[in-house]
Amino acid sequence: MRTVALSLALLLAVSAFAAGDLLTPADVEKAGALTGVHKVAKNSSPDAGGELNFAGKDGKLVAIVMISPSMYDYWKKRYTKSSEAVSGVGEEGFRSKKTASTQFVFFRKKGTGVWVQSMGWRGDGSPTLTTAQLTELAKLAALRL
Repeated sequence: MRTVALSLALLLAVSAFAAGDLLTPADVEKAGALTGVHKVAKNSSPDAGGELNFAGKDGKLVAIVMISPSMYDYWKKRYTKSSEAVSGVGEEGFRSKKTASTQFVFFRKKGTGVWVQSMGWRGDGSPTLTTAQLTELAKLAALRL
């Protein structure tokens, strides 16, 4: 029983670290050449379902980050047909194809799955963050995990 409690405490500590320190508003601003990026609370809006949610200066979401030890295998099974392998992101990573309507990168490291997704669109119809920019953010998150 004590081992289970200790394992749970360690898992929660890792999750708390990961959620709080994987990416910062400054990271998102730099990757996306954005200004005024700030964190918003989970579930503070219908699309803010990540452990980390970033909005721009207009208050609209620009990126979300989901962190889950149990979801990686599901993401891999569900999304690899619409994605491509990406190297240098955790132990194994995938990103959406550039033509996909939703831009994302997901990876696994140390038994934890991390999903980084662009939210919203720029005035020219392009995603707020491109696959290249999301890959940059995912590499940074993987280094910090």
